[in-house]
Order: sequence, then C-alpha cells, then structure tokens
Amino acid sequence: MNNPSGVHICVGAPLSGASRSMGIEMSQAIALAVEDANAEGRALTFATEVADDASDPDRAGLIARRFCADSRVLGIVGHYNSDASIAAAAVYSQAGLPMITPIASNPDLTERGLHNVFRFTNRDDRTAMAMARFLHTNRGKARAVVVESRSAYGKSMGERFVESFCAIGGTVTARHYVDTGQREFGPLMRKLGAGFDVLFYGGTFEGAYVLTTMRSAGFDQLFAAGDGCWDTTNFLEPAGLSATEGEGVLVLAATPEIGYVPRSAEFAGRYRSRFGPITNYAVNSYDAASTLIQAINACAENTGRIPSRDDVLRSMRSLQHQGIAYPKPTTWDAKGDNLAAVTALYDVVDRSFHQLAVID
Repeated sequence: MNNPSGVHICVGAPLSGASRSMGIEMSQAIALAVEDANAEGRALTFATEVADDASDPDRAGLIARRFCADSRVLGIVGHYNSDASIAAAAVYSQAGLPMITPIASNPDLTERGLHNVFRFTNRDDRTAMAMARFLHTNRGKARAVVVESRSAYGKSMGERFVESFCAIGGTVTARHYVDTGQREFGPLMRKLGAGFDVLFYGGTFEGAYVLTTMRSAGFDQLFAAGDGCWDTTNFLEPAGLSATEGEGVLVLAATPEIGYVPRSAEFAGRYRSRFGPITNYAVNSYDAASTLIQAINACAENTGRIPSRDDVLRSMRSLQHQGIAYPKPTTWDAKGDNLAAVTALYDVVDRSFHQLAVID
C-alpha cells in the first residue's frame, strides 16, 4: 500500500475571533491524536491541515469547498461552532466527505439527513432535558426566565430548554433575546421582575456579563446555562466572584471531568506538558479525530488499499470506538449522533468548575 505523503485529515476551527482559545485547543488535541496514530506504525500515516473559519458560516463554507477539492482528504474534524458546522456540512455532503464535529450541538446539524455527518458531542435537546430535570427535581426550580443569544446555538439551546422545562411541569415566565457580542445588560435587568427562581442563559460569551449585571442588580437567583458557558477563558474569568454569589451557577457540559473516564487523566497530562492548561473540549476533539482515524485504518486493513471517501463513511457507521471522553464506546444512531454522549452538570467552587452529576 503506497502512502508516501499521508492520508489527509482536515480541521476547520476558529483560530481567530472570540472562539480562538477553543479552536486552538481543539486543533492541538487533534494534532496529538494524529501523532499517536502515526506512532502505532500501521500501514497508513496521517497528515493534517487546519483552517481558520473564525466561527463565520460563510468562511466555513469556503474552507469546506477547498477541502472537498483535494482528493487526498478522506475526512474532516470540525467545525467548532454550530453555525459554521451547519454551513460546512452541506458542502461536505455534496462531495461525500465524512465530517465528524467534536463540539457543535445544534440538533439541526444531524436532523437534515446528511449521510456524511457525525456528531461526537451531545445534542442541545438532550442536554436541555437533563438540565431541566435537574433544576426541577433536584433544585426545586419551578419558574424560569430564559435569555438567549441571537445565534444558531443560542436559539437552539433556548428553545430546547423552554420545551423541556415546560414538559416536566416548570413555567417559563419570560423570554428575552440578546445580541452576540453584547456586554451591557442594564435594560434587560429592569425587565426581569422578581417572579422567577432561575435564570437560564442559552448562548456563549455574553453569559458572564449577564451574570455579573444580574448580581449587581441585586438578583440572587440561580444562574443556569448551556455548555456555551462551560468555558474558563470566556465565562469563569470575566464572571469572577459573581459565579459564587447568591445561589451561584449551574452549567452543563458535554464532557465529564478529567479523570472520570479511564485514560483521560493521562491524556490531559500529556496535553498540559505539550501545550499548557487544558480547559474545554480537548478530550472530545482527540476522540473525534481518533474515531475517524480508526475508521480509515479499518478500511485500509480490510481492503489492502487506501480507502475512498465512501469506504470511510461505511466504516464510520459500523465502528465502535472506546475513547477518553465518555464511559461507553462511540456508536452512531441513524442520524449520525453519538449514542455514548452524556451530559455533565457543574457548579463553581473557588473559581473552578466542579462536577455535580453525569447524566446518560
């Protein structure tokens, strides 16, 4: 089997803009996965190319077309944001190019029936239900105010939480919308009133400023959020002491804490020694790349040749891969969603996320 230049796995991630820190961590974790695969000495070697989509759907589409045109590319790991992933997925589908996204959680990504799309992380509808049940059953919360950003992720997370919370007997007293990048929330606080026991935020970088303004305005109610706020750089640091004031915060994440799954602590140690602190979804990114590599290697070993994109898609659908992010092996449902994905819930203690529960 001739493989002189390596099978190409391409990565679409935000290496600039507000999501830069997550995109860099994602690409670094994927680099470790590729190095580990190449160190096994199997028939194929792998090479990567990383492109900066800046979390922009139009830019993600352009990157996708460039990747599709390169016949050496047998798979994509990406993109990070739901908006960019949804835009790119349609382009990859036209070329039959397998795509596995480590993080993007909007259900629309896999609800469109695209045959080439695989989602490693959990979906917003499943994480929202886990959050709603925990708030209602474990915390006794009955009346929620929902704030969501005007983004694909924010809209999805907000809608799914409203559906889930109301389905189990909760009441949503009001629903408000904020712009991506917004930092001033004084007018929003004046609209809240006092008749709620939890504020749920669906969005990303605005969440810390919603929280700090909420506490400054005298609202002590619990602040709950989707995994867009499970973010050290863009949530914990700007939120500061506000994250532990009043009733504190409850944040969901699509990955259990490091050490919960065997080998995740060993991976985190290697990552830290190479790149520095590990903060978000490096384990998801490592597993997503490793899953794709396993599918490609299985094809090559079964056929004795470098596989086609169709070969890889067939292999992806049938494989099971035990990774470091989730306790159970990765397997796919008919839509391309990972049946092993779980929801983890965290509060904040001493300016760090502290895991409270892991929900299947």
